[in-house]
Amino acid sequence: MRQILFILLVSTSSSLLAQKIAITLDDLPFGYSGGFTDDQKIEAFDKILHTLKKHKVRATLFVTSGNMNEVTKVILDKAVAEGHQLGNHTNNHYDLNKVSAEKYIADIDSCQQLAEKWINSNYFRYAMLHRGNTKTKRDSVYSYLEEKGFLIAPVTIDNNEWVYNRGYSLAMKIGDQKNMDQIAKEYLYHMKEVTARYQKLSLQLTDREIPQILLLHSNPINADYLGKLLDWYKKEGWEFATLDEVMNDEFYNIEDNYIGPYGFSQLDRIKRSKKSN
Repeated sequence: MRQILFILLVSTSSSLLAQKIAITLDDLPFGYSGGFTDDQKIEAFDKILHTLKKHKVRATLFVTSGNMNEVTKVILDKAVAEGHQLGNHTNNHYDLNKVSAEKYIADIDSCQQLAEKWINSNYFRYAMLHRGNTKTKRDSVYSYLEEKGFLIAPVTIDNNEWVYNRGYSLAMKIGDQKNMDQIAKEYLYHMKEVTARYQKLSLQLTDREIPQILLLHSNPINADYLGKLLDWYKKEGWEFATLDEVMNDEFYNIEDNYIGPYGFSQLDRIKRSKKSN
C-alpha cells in the first residue's frame, strides 16, 4: 500500500513539475493592428505589459525590426525596463520558403543591427516558424545561426491567434463591439482547445507532460484578452516559467529532421521526424 501511494505521489509531483509554460510574443513593437496609430499601439502594448506584470510573467518577446519607427521604439524600451527578454525575429518577416537562404540570413543580420540596443538574449525565432522547404536552405540557415551563437526558440503550442486578431482588429476599426466580443470568445475557446491538443501530443511522444512554449503576438486581441487567457492557464494549474527554464528540459534536445513548407509546433516537427525515420 505504501509503495502504491509513493508511486502515485511521485507521478503527481512529476506531472505538476512538468506543467510549466513559457509565454512568448512575436512581432514587436506591434503587429497587425488594423490601422492603429503609433500612440494607440503604445497604449495597447502598455496593457500587455500590465497583464504580464500582474501575472508575474517574464516573457520572451521577439523583435521584427521592420515594425519599428522612432515613436514605437519606446515599446522596446518599456519591455526591457520591465525585465523581459527580447530576441531576433528578422527585419522584414520574410517567408524562408519564398526567399533564398542568403536573403533570409541578411534579414536576420539587419534585425540584429537595427535592434541591438534592445535585443538582450541570443534567441531567434523564424518568421511563420518556417525553417526552409529544402534541406540546403534549412541547413544553410542552421549553420549561420550556430556560427553566430543564436538559439532557435521553438513553439510547442502553435495556434491561429493571428487569424482571430485580424478579424478582431477589423471589427475594432469600425467600432463593431458585438463582433469583437464574439471573436474574442472564439479566440479564447480556440486557445484552450489547442493547449489540450498539444498536451495530449506531448504525452503520446514522450509519455509525460513537457513544459510548453506558447506562441502569441504583440497585437490588439492580446492587449485586451491576454489577461483572461493567463487567468485560465493559472486556473488550470499551469505555472508560468521563463523560456530559459523551459528550454532546459531534455525534450528540447531531441533532434528534429523535418524539412518542408509548414511552420509546425516543435511537437509536430518531432512527430513527423519520427515518421520519416
